Amino acid sequence: MFSKLRCATRAAAALTALVLLACPRAGLAAADPANPADVGAPAADAALALDAGRADGAAVPAHFVGFSIEWSLIERYMGPAARPAFANLLRNLGTGELRIGGSQDLMPFEAGAPNTNRNITPEDLLAIRATLDAANAGDGKRAVPSWGTILGTALAPVEPERPWVGPEHARAFMAQGVTPAFGNDGERAVAGIGLGNEPDIAYGYALAPYLADLTTYRDAGVTGPFAIVAPSTSEPIAPWQAIEARAVPTRFFWDWPAILDVIAPAMNARRGPFGALATDHFYPLARGCTTDPYRCATIERLLSDERLANLAYEVYVHAVEARRRGLDYRLQETNTAAGRGVDGVSNVAASATWALAAMFELACPQPPNAPGANADCATGAVGINLHNAEVNKFYLPEEGNAYYNAIAYDPSPAAGPPAAAPPYYALLLFARFAQETRGLRLVAVAPETAAGARVKAWQVAAGRSGRRLFAVNLSDRPLTLAVKAPGSRYEIDRMTPYDPTGAGRTRDAPQVRIDGRSVAADGSWPGFAPATGRIERGRLRLALGAGEAAVVTLRNGPGQ
Repeated sequence: MFSKLRCATRAAAALTALVLLACPRAGLAAADPANPADVGAPAADAALALDAGRADGAAVPAHFVGFSIEWSLIERYMGPAARPAFANLLRNLGTGELRIGGSQDLMPFEAGAPNTNRNITPEDLLAIRATLDAANAGDGKRAVPSWGTILGTALAPVEPERPWVGPEHARAFMAQGVTPAFGNDGERAVAGIGLGNEPDIAYGYALAPYLADLTTYRDAGVTGPFAIVAPSTSEPIAPWQAIEARAVPTRFFWDWPAILDVIAPAMNARRGPFGALATDHFYPLARGCTTDPYRCATIERLLSDERLANLAYEVYVHAVEARRRGLDYRLQETNTAAGRGVDGVSNVAASATWALAAMFELACPQPPNAPGANADCATGAVGINLHNAEVNKFYLPEEGNAYYNAIAYDPSPAAGPPAAAPPYYALLLFARFAQETRGLRLVAVAPETAAGARVKAWQVAAGRSGRRLFAVNLSDRPLTLAVKAPGSRYEIDRMTPYDPTGAGRTRDAPQVRIDGRSVAADGSWPGFAPATGRIERGRLRLALGAGEAAVVTLRNGPGQ
């Protein structure tokens, strides 16, 4: 009985952005003997209300979720032994995008050379094609394949260690690598060709030479018929207030208008099946922080309102600039902490909590400098790619996984099946319950009895008569939410920290479960197992553990 009431409790959370809860505080917080969910219950920590009368709100597009994988890890994720499980892990998510490359876009493409961790060869591209074919099996009726890929190539200054960089190298990559591998209808799965990676760093924050090279590549038509993906800039790890005031080095943050003016016309002229993507990077924290304590990673900092506000600020500023030029905005590379993550922060349950909240911030950014400017979620990102890399150094996958990898590869010589890590479960929950929905809106959370009850909540439509509610507890303790929720029935799914040692760790637990279930060793998902029940008198009480998230689908009608 307790578990059933607790599940009913979790059924709630959504209101329009920036509108305070209208009902009296005491009315929701106090126990109501007429409501079975309230009998004997203490006052709630916070209150939420679902506004079922409104049908506005943004769409969450297909292909929102995704991964960013370095070139030197192709064999670890997409080699013959790894591919079946990795394809299953992709299929679990429905639709998405793989971004291949990043820092290793600066690896040379060598068509006739042996395939190693230090070069890109046709074998790598064939492995990517085979993986996408497996992930897209059975979706021939889709106008756009379930999974696509962005393939990165070098655009950077010529230096002694890379004299080969230039338009001719990019042409060879296309003619001898991409085109042969993705012929025979495979070109549909190429979302675009990424021209360069973090050019702000590659060009030493010098804009003029970067724009000159970008113009050269553009005019040379190096991507052929494929879409161009750019600029893939990185941003400083700093408070949004400091970036807005230009009080810190801002790299190319404020140069996006100039960059997009150079490349947007060509991007729009070559729009692919996945759209025209202006791309960006973001990290809230870093492994290396000896010279700047603000960068140092802790769970509390990762899940703070401040770091989510920094993300919302960047996304909104750049998404507005992209939209003005007819482009979509995608956060092409991100994760919990730059420098391959931080042990005890990036590889624990808190990373899944952050990833889920971050995806909603991306889809519906609320600019902290302009409250209410995006209440309807009309401006936002079309997707996210969580970065995956080696733990210490590029080209050495045998040293092990980066702490933040959402999918852990096999570092042994066998390069066997990869496995789901904590952030993967956040992508799974979002992909199943938010991706390809409409009516996305922020939910206002009104504190009740406890200061510091940090909960984020959102709402989407669920069919013709239902609503789906998302509540994420960023706090370090359990919370109870009082919810007003119209409807007659509910289904509830939970993403929960899991400590196999029995020590009771929560946000720092090493694993995550959804509905008590985990991904199988072959990468398959056994399916969701939601709790179900009836809503009593339009009220529910939702119990959330520390770092836990709940998805509640509310239905109207006796047969639903």
